[in-house]
Amino acid sequence: MVNPLDSDIDKQTLLEFDDVTFSDNDVYDSSVSQISFTLKNGDLAIVLLEKEHICLPLADLAAGIVTPDKGEVRFQGSDWKKISPDAAAIKRGSIGRVFEGNPWLDDLEVHQNIMLSQLHHTRRPFDEIARQAAELSRVFGLPGLPFHLPSTFRGKDLARCACVRAFMGNPKLVVLERPTHGVYPEILPSLLNVLRVVRSQGAAVLWLTDNTAVWNNPGVRPTLKAQMYGARVHVDTKEPS
Repeated sequence: MVNPLDSDIDKQTLLEFDDVTFSDNDVYDSSVSQISFTLKNGDLAIVLLEKEHICLPLADLAAGIVTPDKGEVRFQGSDWKKISPDAAAIKRGSIGRVFEGNPWLDDLEVHQNIMLSQLHHTRRPFDEIARQAAELSRVFGLPGLPFHLPSTFRGKDLARCACVRAFMGNPKLVVLERPTHGVYPEILPSLLNVLRVVRSQGAAVLWLTDNTAVWNNPGVRPTLKAQMYGARVHVDTKEPS
């Protein structure tokens, strides 16, 4: 499938699922079985989830948080299970993510949550990180950098903050777990615009959604469309527009 973005990106493989099977139904709603796909620079894969299967291991597998029972997940050419914890932590520093559920550290204010990864994984000056966080906050419809504890925010505003955090820095891979949940359609234009920018800069994107309107939206411009049926990912064989 052809990347719909006009770009001079040097295409390299960023994320590979190679015949991946994983089962841990104590933590996740569903297992995954024999999943294979590849994402290169600028690619976007959008996966339509079944309504009853929201908590899936796909995002954790992509980020090397869990290890497949069979097969390999490779990020930037490295099999997650074959690299050291320190090397894995460094690689995760280049992954942006909107997490399913409530991924906020309750004892930190929201702006601290947003900037934490950049402060930990990079040597960027604090003022530079704060400036980017404030700019992204306005892009996603917030009045500025969000202060105060997560418990004081409405769910819709936390969803916007989650998108801000996901695009901090210069991510090589962005993993989105239902990023429009509770804020569709008002957040979608901003999200699509930011995705267009990061893809043009060489990032790959894995987007999980249970919203058919998002999955069918031509503005997403995916290079790969797929659907979850049970434990299997079925790729849409029609060329994305």
